[in-house]
Amino acid sequence: MPAELTGRICVVTGANRGIGRATAEGLAELGASLVLVCRRREDGEAVSREIAAQGRPVPDVVGADLSSQASIRQAAAEIQGRYLRLHVLINNAGIISRRREVTVDGLEMQFAVNHLGYFLLTNLLLPQLRAGVSTRIVNVCGALVSTPPFAVPPLSLSTVESLPEVEVTAITMRGDR
Repeated sequence: MPAELTGRICVVTGANRGIGRATAEGLAELGASLVLVCRRREDGEAVSREIAAQGRPVPDVVGADLSSQASIRQAAAEIQGRYLRLHVLINNAGIISRRREVTVDGLEMQFAVNHLGYFLLTNLLLPQLRAGVSTRIVNVCGALVSTPPFAVPPLSLSTVESLPEVEVTAITMRGDR
């Protein structure tokens, strides 16, 4: 990523707290135009106001529940309606369920949010990502998902990986526990 991101459009999921918020703040410092994708729009709007109060461009906020395929499709359509091109997609939002939950689509909640949500949002935004220059897709996940019994084989992103102009990066964050 260039040290200066002025004119670059960066989408960050889970941007209202934690790693996503820190990422959004860091990208704003570098001059990026931001799209904050948050489950609760009002939480994203609060972060947007705080970033703007620091003299940065006002980030756009898109509400999306990544456990719902309909919500992901609606969010992608909203982003596509606003932007012809995107330069960075950071799939950061995620959950760790303590008990088995099922989404409105009948899928296991953690798998739906942490894996299928990333995959669907990325694929829906591919036209805008292809239109960007030096595009980056970053998938953030916790160390727990790579540890048995939670280990899940990586999903095939062959449609993304076959694009020479799009770089896909997976990052595993390891916190002190």
